[in-house]
Amino acid sequence: MAKIKKIQPAVAALERRKRVAAYARVSKDTERLLHSVSAQVSYYNKLIQGNPEWEFAGVYADTGLSGTGTQWRDEFQRLLADCEAGKIDIVLTKSISRFARNTLDLLETVRHLKELGVEVRFEKERINSFSGDGELMLSILASFAQEESRSISENVKWGVRKRFQSGEIGAANKHILGYRYDDDLEQYVIIPEEAEIVRLMFQRYLEGVPLQGICDELNDKGYRTINGKLFQEASLNNLIHNEIYAGDLVRQKCYMIDPIKKTKVRNNGELPQYRMTDCHEAILDRETYARVQQEFERRTAMLNPTYCFTKKIRCAVCGQPFTRKKGKQRGKVYVHWICRSKKEPGQSCCSRNFSDSELKRICAEVLGTDTFDEGIFENQVKQMLVLESGGIEFHLVGRETRVWQDLKINQTYHEFTVTDCFQGKVFCRKCGHPYHRVISANKWTYWYCIGKKYGYKGVECDAQNYADFQLRRISAFILGQTEFDEAAFEQQIEKITVLEDGSLEYKFYEGRTEIWQRRM
Repeated sequence: MAKIKKIQPAVAALERRKRVAAYARVSKDTERLLHSVSAQVSYYNKLIQGNPEWEFAGVYADTGLSGTGTQWRDEFQRLLADCEAGKIDIVLTKSISRFARNTLDLLETVRHLKELGVEVRFEKERINSFSGDGELMLSILASFAQEESRSISENVKWGVRKRFQSGEIGAANKHILGYRYDDDLEQYVIIPEEAEIVRLMFQRYLEGVPLQGICDELNDKGYRTINGKLFQEASLNNLIHNEIYAGDLVRQKCYMIDPIKKTKVRNNGELPQYRMTDCHEAILDRETYARVQQEFERRTAMLNPTYCFTKKIRCAVCGQPFTRKKGKQRGKVYVHWICRSKKEPGQSCCSRNFSDSELKRICAEVLGTDTFDEGIFENQVKQMLVLESGGIEFHLVGRETRVWQDLKINQTYHEFTVTDCFQGKVFCRKCGHPYHRVISANKWTYWYCIGKKYGYKGVECDAQNYADFQLRRISAFILGQTEFDEAAFEQQIEKITVLEDGSLEYKFYEGRTEIWQRRM
């Protein structure tokens, strides 16, 4: 008979106390908010040290920093480093918005800490990252926090614009070469020794000295920028355009396109700007300032002449104008027109680029000319919009609109396609004969009028030929498809008629017709 022995459970080892830390943050360095973060630090000190099951691991606090990003928060980064070093088991924080307003940052950080075995507890929302529904609740509430941040940003922008409109100036830059901002007077006041540098800079420019030459002169004299650095051509270019030296100010030169990513871009007309005149004592008289701007335009026109497409092409995706880009590859010069946002820092655009020669060919097609005629283009085309699809919408004089859609039917490379559903459906308007399919020796598939072979009333037909892949692409365009669908074609199209000018007339079974216009 088997013997059974009872095994007594071992006495559980004394469980180690949890090492608990806390994180606090305020977004501004105001006296009231600094008092708030001080109160949070004091609260967490007492809370953690008053719990016998916890071991105090510190309180981490960031002040004057936004919650929309984590990379610039030193204390937050130190907290993560200590978690990764195994010094912390639990992190306490007041709310989700104190931890992060960016949903992506929040979830990535919480998941990373969870993998390390570190639990995060959000007191206000009563959520902890180790609970079953913790991540779901965090996703939902963090999205609210992110939208709240976006809403606060819009409210702040609205307030700033209202102050601009009412003439309340303020200053983001307290020190500009030649000026310092006086908070008591609420205006810029001249710094005499720096003002002399500014006057010298403008004087030498009017005397014909190039920007780099002025930089060299200033640097050789021992002059430096307000940051103590050598003068550079780009920064000098900005200075000679700054209206502050004529006693004026322009507000909202830049704006933030995303309050979460804090991406700031130059305002190229997307938002209104506000010009305030005679805000402070001018270093230059207006005549001198105006002469410098005219001289700059004269030099720019010599270096960067305008072209027929300049200011005519705009991107329908992001609203920016197209700009000319010249490049050189393997000794050959290439000229393209691209959306300007592709050249702006912090911006990107998915719109298509066009070579200069390609644009001229397209314009000739749309305007019905054999070759590009700059005079006709200037007189007839008001604006061109590059669509997201890659097509171009032409706005002509007289409110007429024409759309060029890139079907890529004129490419030199022929795709190898053989389509049976075109048999018996394509006919010639000129002689009435059907189109016949032929595969050439190089495996290209063409459709041509059979009247070209047998003649019609004694006259050989000269109707337009079409490659198989061309008919497929044009048919897909007529049917509103991105890719040609044989079944849809057979179900909807009764007949294709090749017109005398090479255009295609599609007759649907339902009775309607659509014409694809062939442009030479």
